[in-house]
Amino acid sequence: MSDYKNVLVEKAINGDKQALNELIVGIKDKIYNLSLRMLWNPADAEDVTQEILIKLITNLAKFRSESKFSTWVYRIASNHLINTNKRGLENQQLSFEIYEKSIRDGFDIKEQVLISEAERTILAEELKVSCTHAMLLCLDREHRMIYILSSMFGINSFEGASIMDITPETYRKRLSRTRQKMRSFMENNCGLVNPDKMCRCNRRVEVAIENQRINPEQLIFTNRPLADTDLVGACKEEMEEFDRVSAVFTSNPYYLTPENVLQGIKKLMTSDNYKILEV
Repeated sequence: MSDYKNVLVEKAINGDKQALNELIVGIKDKIYNLSLRMLWNPADAEDVTQEILIKLITNLAKFRSESKFSTWVYRIASNHLINTNKRGLENQQLSFEIYEKSIRDGFDIKEQVLISEAERTILAEELKVSCTHAMLLCLDREHRMIYILSSMFGINSFEGASIMDITPETYRKRLSRTRQKMRSFMENNCGLVNPDKMCRCNRRVEVAIENQRINPEQLIFTNRPLADTDLVGACKEEMEEFDRVSAVFTSNPYYLTPENVLQGIKKLMTSDNYKILEV
């Protein structure tokens, strides 16, 4: 597969727009899902995905076949996501302490909301995805990226170290610390991990609606088009560690990139003036 990707890269560098299109189609969903988990907000993820795709296209001539094409893609995407301006929920400077307090304070509602069981199931899934994405924002960007790459995308420590430009040992240490933080928080608060805890998504639906954490009329995550679930299964099989905490995150949906993200990219690729930078 890597040899085939290398052939596509060479063709794209030489002006083959069909080869370039095949490369972009093959990586767009990975970049979008990585961006979504890093930034929480789908609109922000769409903007950043387009920025990353343009950066990949214009720097394609810098790819060296000594590494896997996917590793090179993740390296550029990770660097861009770590250094891009903060936006949305990130500006609220979430921490595990703040998030834990909001969970423990959030069981009383002012008035009952009538919800059917079918609707409750959908809203509970919306809350679960929103909540787990928000947990990631309690981590600084570097540790968040390492956790996402390993626990959700199945990246091993050697490839992850190459992506993050650190040693494998340093990568493993940072991943271990991050997993310990995430595990401690979820075991103390999340009913999905610890059945003894009160916080269950289906129990918090009314509170989430009242606090405007979710909007039944405008679901952010649940109504988005899903990608092939085999991609998620492949990530699970490649994980270095698969525990109950990781399972919660890995079970989150893997989304298709929204079509509007590709519109500007397609215009760039079909333009006679598009340019891949020379080395």
